[in-house]
Amino acid sequence: MNHIQILSIFLFVWITFTMRGQSVETGLEWRFGIPKHLSGWEIRDSNQIKFTSKSVSFISGRDSSFVSPKLEVLAARFMICEIVMQSDRQTVGELFFAGPDAEFSQKNSLAFQVESSTVPRTYRIDCSRHPLWTGNIVRLRLDPAVSADIGMQVQSIRLLPAKTEQLSADYVGMPSAEQQDDTSFRQPTLIGVPQDSPEFFTKFHNQLSNNTPISDLKPRTTQEIPDGNIFGVAICGSDFFTNTPETKGALWSSYWLNDGEKLANTHNTVFSSAMHYSENAKEWCMVELKQQEQISRIILRPRNRDLDGFPIDLHILCSSDGQNWNQITELKEIYTLPKEQEYFSFDFQPQPTRFVKVVATRLRAEGKQRYYFQLRELEVFGKDGVNYALADQGGVASAGNPLGSGMFDYQEYYGNIFDSGAQWVFVSNESFLSRYKSGQSPCTYAERSNAEYLQKNGTKLLYRFFTLPSFAEYRAEPERIRREYAEAVTAIVKTLQGKVSIWSLANEQNFYGDSILPSELAEFRNYYVDLVGTAAERIRQIDPRTPIEIETALFDYGWTEEVLKAGLADKIDLIGVHVYKELRGCDTFPEAAGAISQNGKRLYTGPYSNYEDQIAALRKLIEKYNPKIGITVSETGINTGDNPEGGSYYVSEKSQAKFLARLYVYHLFHRIGPTCWWSFDPVKTGEFQWGLLTPTGKRKAAWYALRNVASIFDNSCHLNSEIKLQLEGKVEAFQSCILQNATGEFLIPFWSAVKMRDSNTGKAVDLIISGLELKYMEAIDMLSGSVHPLHFEQQGKEYRLKGIIVRDYPVVLRLIR
Repeated sequence: MNHIQILSIFLFVWITFTMRGQSVETGLEWRFGIPKHLSGWEIRDSNQIKFTSKSVSFISGRDSSFVSPKLEVLAARFMICEIVMQSDRQTVGELFFAGPDAEFSQKNSLAFQVESSTVPRTYRIDCSRHPLWTGNIVRLRLDPAVSADIGMQVQSIRLLPAKTEQLSADYVGMPSAEQQDDTSFRQPTLIGVPQDSPEFFTKFHNQLSNNTPISDLKPRTTQEIPDGNIFGVAICGSDFFTNTPETKGALWSSYWLNDGEKLANTHNTVFSSAMHYSENAKEWCMVELKQQEQISRIILRPRNRDLDGFPIDLHILCSSDGQNWNQITELKEIYTLPKEQEYFSFDFQPQPTRFVKVVATRLRAEGKQRYYFQLRELEVFGKDGVNYALADQGGVASAGNPLGSGMFDYQEYYGNIFDSGAQWVFVSNESFLSRYKSGQSPCTYAERSNAEYLQKNGTKLLYRFFTLPSFAEYRAEPERIRREYAEAVTAIVKTLQGKVSIWSLANEQNFYGDSILPSELAEFRNYYVDLVGTAAERIRQIDPRTPIEIETALFDYGWTEEVLKAGLADKIDLIGVHVYKELRGCDTFPEAAGAISQNGKRLYTGPYSNYEDQIAALRKLIEKYNPKIGITVSETGINTGDNPEGGSYYVSEKSQAKFLARLYVYHLFHRIGPTCWWSFDPVKTGEFQWGLLTPTGKRKAAWYALRNVASIFDNSCHLNSEIKLQLEGKVEAFQSCILQNATGEFLIPFWSAVKMRDSNTGKAVDLIISGLELKYMEAIDMLSGSVHPLHFEQQGKEYRLKGIIVRDYPVVLRLIR
């Protein structure tokens, strides 16, 4: 499945030429249990396919599917699709159907939850509720999983008449209007983010539970939003500064093990494993040669002379078939390079080899309690002196747990940004100062062309000069350091002027911790104000129309006041706050008052009761010095997985999507922006993940939440007082706002600002809208991207929406008069 999912209703297929012996009344069935027999179906993009007496087993690929032969099925005769299958992980399946003149598409599909199980489970789908399940069905496709590397078995697929048998507990169809107490799983989303049935408080037909016909929300790319928006993403990696359409490997991926160092001067061409918190983790990397060769030498090139990331203990294995291995050498206690060498070389008697594997059994620390296996190049030489490991020689590199995954696809990488509808991209240049000092241009070739490419595609660039010279350097030679820093900054401004929408200076100097003594604090703030203020003045001279921003880690009222008072209030236009809630455990939610920074450290408790209070306090402080200064959120996010180091604390992927939708709409309420999610690209460290994409390139639920928000809201939205909204029923922490856009539509986002839980099914209440005569109403689910026509009762200019479900993420009412 390339896109997130709509479970195509699996059509009960009447195949006259293959099912001649079976009664229509008992249904049609395809069994996959005969060895190497798929009943005419074709299995695609699946690995390790094996046949047993009862099923076909496989490991899912990125787009695994079962495609039927040509069929002739009358949809009206078959209402239920039954699939018997097993999965070793919970995932989402998808079923597609096509008529005589149609192809497989998302609009002809339904998604369903696939549970983790050690035995086959039966899933039944009511196809009759899909509005396009009509006429003749000529083809079916089952996509059993949304992601790769899932162990699965499929036993059979059946199409059944509706009256054949009672629906089992695994029934996953849509309940009828009469089934108000149905609590079995239902899948009403169009993007593969399961939403359970709501908690019901009324027997009235509930709205937004997909009992009404639904359609997909039409997404908008960045170029299709003429009024602009405040929604953005932050690129964490160096791709913007280093990658061009010619670059092939993702950052830190195994591709760089055998690339031949062709891009060594312009790109980080190093392989890295994922991060570990112990040196005892085991990691491996490998090169498979194009064919078996007589190999006599292996060379390992470390990342650098300091052996950063190079294992302390390792061994090297060779194999001719990838199954039986011979150990070539074993090294222990590696702390230095061989004398007068830049690499480790191992010579041995020639032996027939096709696979060479390096196994790291003890990792080296990088920083505090962070361990990686990193290697610049793995070279494998034949007795003829040829390096057969090279990609140019047909070698293919792989690794057990790479920090970066797969190949770098330029169009796909930026296409993921443009498709999300995010009009702001936040990038951080960490090397401009070192490049300037070494005599290189501070601005790389790649960033020039990439800035232009972003601009052509309707995206605005927020450009951060991440690095600030050290405090120690400044104290020793303040005039030289001030001059060099300003020159390095202005060199980039001159090059990228007209392609950058906000210039951001420095990073989180307010978060100094114990590195600055109390007696040094005043001098440290002056160092910051001097360098940033000087650079801001130079930027203003060259590019007077582009706003200038400074940034703080979390809300830091003391630091912000001091630096504004010291002279920055008249030199900057924006303050970019890094909003990370950093609440303990899984109870993080957007509207909560998060941790703040005070005296250089994180403070978990403060005088603020909620996020709105924190925003108001910062606005009040800024107005004392310059009321024209705006507030952006240049970094925000929440990670998924386990993060023992702290940070923003992990949540489920579904809650991450809810968090993004709630926070972005909340910022729209309070006119804060742009807001940039950190990060857009996948960041995998240990067991926790940031990012809107997975390391394999799959779009996460939060990516779709961003796309849905950007498809509805833009900068033309403004507060409107003509319409009133009333709530009848109990909803905890109800949030709402009435907006109107440039086309005259009224948009009313609403949600329950409670702690996010995957199990939260919402509450059904009545909403009353008054003030204007309206012609049409619909509701848009910001998590699923589904559009629901609404039923309402009208009394004059008052409209009652009965049984509207309020969830723990935004639903948007769209009203047209």
